[in-house]
Amino acid sequence: MKFTCSKETLWSILTQLSKAIAVKPATPILGGIYLKVENDTLELQTNNYSLGMSAKIPVTSIIDGEIVVIGKKFIDVIRVMPHNDEIAFEYDEKEHCLEISCGRSSYSILTLDSEDFPKVTKRNAENTFDIRAYVLKNLIKKTVWACIQDDSHPIYSGCLFDTNEDYMTVVGTNMHRVSLARDRLFKAPTKPLKFIVPVEALRNIAEILPDDETIITIDYTGKTVAFTIDNIFSTARIVEGKFPEYQKVIPASSSTIVTVDVEELRTALERISIISREDSNKRVSLNFTRDGIEIFAATSEIGTGTENIQTNVEGDNVNICFNYTYIIDALKVLKSGICRLGLNGLYDPLDLRLQGDEDYIYIVTPVRG
Repeated sequence: MKFTCSKETLWSILTQLSKAIAVKPATPILGGIYLKVENDTLELQTNNYSLGMSAKIPVTSIIDGEIVVIGKKFIDVIRVMPHNDEIAFEYDEKEHCLEISCGRSSYSILTLDSEDFPKVTKRNAENTFDIRAYVLKNLIKKTVWACIQDDSHPIYSGCLFDTNEDYMTVVGTNMHRVSLARDRLFKAPTKPLKFIVPVEALRNIAEILPDDETIITIDYTGKTVAFTIDNIFSTARIVEGKFPEYQKVIPASSSTIVTVDVEELRTALERISIISREDSNKRVSLNFTRDGIEIFAATSEIGTGTENIQTNVEGDNVNICFNYTYIIDALKVLKSGICRLGLNGLYDPLDLRLQGDEDYIYIVTPVRG
């Protein structure tokens, strides 16, 4: 293998593909980057089994070939190379090293056997559909944080993708809260689909999605889902299992309706967290009356705190306790505007939405007072 390429072009791709390099690889090959040169094209791949990524860039090919380099060190070397310069690469088959040179700099990186690398391949998809980049990015950002952030319960450490006609709903839950976002597809699949994508993969995909109307193609195979983003192809495994029927936790109606400024409620909860963060359940009491909202927290180690918000409350009085972090998380997603809180009683979940927006719904269960 022998070729040259632009540092700028190579670096822009490496920063994206690095997201699929295993941080603590079970085997060294998962910490590597697969390189294949053929016909003046360099194909790069990374794969940690949860997420696999591939991309192609133009190079000046002298000798074709394929190898795997140690990912982190290869990226470190490319990063320190001079900007706007051509980098020369040559594989030393005898020493099993990739020689890298640019200007007065030269490095030698050990390689691994390319036969052992789990190749990222495009498979025949059962269904393909398209969505705008900014729409997909927004759906992911509104839901991934509501999931369990480890693999203790695989079903809840991924987001459900649920397509129906021209719309897709993305849902995240940790069994105590549900975050649901819905938006229009650019091109719908031929039949409705439901599948669960791991949170880690979705976070990495969201980072490389542009904030524009670029069309993203999603391919579903039954075992994997693939995202084509410009010239980057990413594939993620599907989480096996049945996702909870999220529609059943959305209240059909509410006996108490509260409208309140998003930022005012968020900052009040953040202030009172000084008291309630010492509580194992991060508990705060919210008392909804005709006068507005009284937020109260008490711990034996710290003391008490009270916040009052004058706002519009319609219907029955309700005094109910929540984990304050669960409500703040949703308010950060909404950012600003007027939110609508729907309640039905002491033990029923809170239905939180941005007023006038039915495409984002957040449901959170109360805690015992």
